Amino acid sequence: MFERMDALAIAESQSEHLLALGRFLTALGDPTRQRIMLLLSRERLNVSDLADRFHLSRPAISHQIKVLTHAGLLVQERDGRERVYRVDTTRCRKFVEELRGFITTCCSGKACC
Repeated sequence: MFERMDALAIAESQSEHLLALGRFLTALGDPTRQRIMLLLSRERLNVSDLADRFHLSRPAISHQIKVLTHAGLLVQERDGRERVYRVDTTRCRKFVEELRGFITTCCSGKACC
């Protein structure tokens, strides 16, 4: 009985990891969000600065930022009265390692890889 409970706990933990990994991949699946990530990897910017650089409305940029933040890729910081965004490099590296581990586990001993 305890083995079954342990197996369920492990499966639930893996499921949560896979959901987070899915959000990460979905967030990076959009070309606009990819460009935002590249820009924010070099400098911290607010929504207005991003909207100006991408020639998009502030609500459109805010939506893209929300998706990236929800996926754990961005960090919001206060700079006086403004909120600025930057890439969370630690979390991004963690996601890359988790993806590598997922692929290694799924494809181990398979002819597909």
